[in-house]
Amino acid sequence: MDPSGGLLVVCTANVCRSPLAERVLQQRLGDAVHVRSAGVRAMEGAPMCAVSAHELPEGADPQHVARQVDGAAVRSAQLVVAMEREQRGALVREAPGSQATVFTLREAAALAAALAERGERLPDLAAVARAMHGQRGLVPVPATEPPKRRWYRRPAEPEDPLTIVDGHGGPDDRHREAARQVRMHADRLADALAALLPA
Repeated sequence: MDPSGGLLVVCTANVCRSPLAERVLQQRLGDAVHVRSAGVRAMEGAPMCAVSAHELPEGADPQHVARQVDGAAVRSAQLVVAMEREQRGALVREAPGSQATVFTLREAAALAAALAERGERLPDLAAVARAMHGQRGLVPVPATEPPKRRWYRRPAEPEDPLTIVDGHGGPDDRHREAARQVRMHADRLADALAALLPA
């Protein structure tokens, strides 16, 4: 894929979570930040899934072609946002030395929001990523909603607070919930980046 800086959003197949976050962030941030997306195991050439397309903000373009991420794209991006903790690790292994710019979406939204709440203003996206990295371990990432306990089932393990679990190919309600989580955290990240970056 074209390694051209800006904000890179990554999920597994690049058909569900990352293209949705890409469209939300690009629409909200406009020309201030160039946003693109890719997958660690992309279904090259595939369109966006219907569930994610349904979650798009009004006016966002649903046209999408899935792309595979590579080390050059990770290294060139000023900020990289993955959907899962494991993807974050895979991206850093693909591009050694990039750990200060690679976050999960939930993590990035929490860290950027904490910076924005302090009234920080930063010159560009690279400076935002550096400031976010400096806050790691100091800003709590809100836990996911605990799974409902049913008397006839063993209690489920709580989900990783850094991860938005892939709903693609799973039950419809889980798929819709994953898309809703992506939209919510992408909106939160966009709000924070808009406050942090120059107008």
